[in-house]
Amino acid sequence: MRWRVWLAAAAAALANVAATAEGYCENDIALLDRQFEGGAFHRCEVRDGEFVITIRPEDSKVEVPMPWYAFRASPKQEGEAIVLMGFVDADADRFWPKVSLDGINWQRLPDRAVAVSEDKQRLALRIPLAEAPVWIASQRLLTTRFYDTWTLSLSQRPDVAVRVFGRSIHGRPISVAETSPKRLGVLFIGRQHPPEVTGALTMHAFVDTVLADTQLARSFREIFTVITAPLLNPDGVANGHWRHNAGKTDLNRDWGPFRQPETRSVRDLLADLPRRGIALRLMLDFHATRLTETHLFYTQRPEDGDGSAHAFAAEWFERVRKRQADLEFIHRPSKSESANAKNYFFDTYGIPSITYESGDETDPDWIAAAAPVFAEEMMRTMLAP
Repeated sequence: MRWRVWLAAAAAALANVAATAEGYCENDIALLDRQFEGGAFHRCEVRDGEFVITIRPEDSKVEVPMPWYAFRASPKQEGEAIVLMGFVDADADRFWPKVSLDGINWQRLPDRAVAVSEDKQRLALRIPLAEAPVWIASQRLLTTRFYDTWTLSLSQRPDVAVRVFGRSIHGRPISVAETSPKRLGVLFIGRQHPPEVTGALTMHAFVDTVLADTQLARSFREIFTVITAPLLNPDGVANGHWRHNAGKTDLNRDWGPFRQPETRSVRDLLADLPRRGIALRLMLDFHATRLTETHLFYTQRPEDGDGSAHAFAAEWFERVRKRQADLEFIHRPSKSESANAKNYFFDTYGIPSITYESGDETDPDWIAAAAPVFAEEMMRTMLAP
C-alpha cells in the first residue's frame, strides 16, 4: 500500500517540480546530486521529505527511449531516502536501477526497494543510507576515465599503439588502438550510444581476447591489423545522454551524411588505410538491446552482395555452436535503409559488417565468459583457409 501512495504522490509532485540549476536537491537526510561525469537527471525537488526527480532525454530529437539517469545520495544521517522518479517519453522499467558504494562496483537494487507504476511512467526507490555516499544509475558507470585506463593498458602492450585520431564537438579526444600494420585489417567500434553499457563490457572482453598473448591471437595479429575505436561518443557518455552526441545526432545514423566530427574522424582514419597498404576485411559495431542473457547479431542477408558476408557470419556462428551448444545468441540477417555503420561499411567496402548487441540486463559475468568465445571463433573463421 505504501508503494502505491508513493507512486501516486510522484504523479502529482512531478507535475509541479521546479528545475534546479545547481543539479542537486537536499533534505534533512541526504543531499542528492548529479555533479559527476555521467550524472544525469532533468529536475529535482524535495516534497514532504521525499526526493522527486524527472528523467527526460537530452534534446527533443531523441527518438529511441533509453532513459539514462545517474545520481548520488550523500547521507547527512543514517536512514532511508525515498526517491520518486518520473520518466518523459520512456518506460521507467527499461533499465533496472543499479547501486554502488564507490561508483565502480555495481549491483542491482533489490526488488524490494523498487516499485514501478502500472503505466510504467514512474519509479519509487528506497535507498538505505549509512555513512558513505551511494550512487544510483540506470546502468553501471563506464565513463571516459574507464576508457582512459583501458587504452593506457593497451598502449603498454608491445604491438599496440594508441593515438588520438579525432575530437568530439566539445573537444574530447577520440582514441584508436592499433596493432602492427599488416596487409589486412579489422575494425571494432564502440559506444556510439551512451547508455549501452553491456555492449561496452562485451567489446572490452572481445577486444582483450583478440589482443591477448595466446597462440591464436598472436597468429591472428600476424595477418590482421586490429583497429579499435572504443569510445566514439565521449560527449554523450560524459553528459549522461540517452542517445545523441553533443550535436543532437544519433551517430549511428550519420554514416554517409558525416555531419558530425565523431563519424568523420573514423571516415578519415580509414581513408588512409590504402596508403598504408591495409585492406579492411571486417567491421564489428558493439551495442546493447532490450534482451537478457544473450547476444544478438545483425548481419548481411544471403542475397546481399555476392553472399560472402553472410557466409562468413554463418560459418562464425556455426563454430560457436559446435564449441558451446548451450551458449544462447540470436543471428538476425537484415537490411534497412538507415545510415548506420553496418550499412555503410558493407556498401562502401563490401565486407562483413556486423552489429553486435548485448542484452541491457545481461549479467556482466555472463558477458565476460561469452564474449571471448565469440572472439576466438571469429579469429579461427578468419584464419581458416
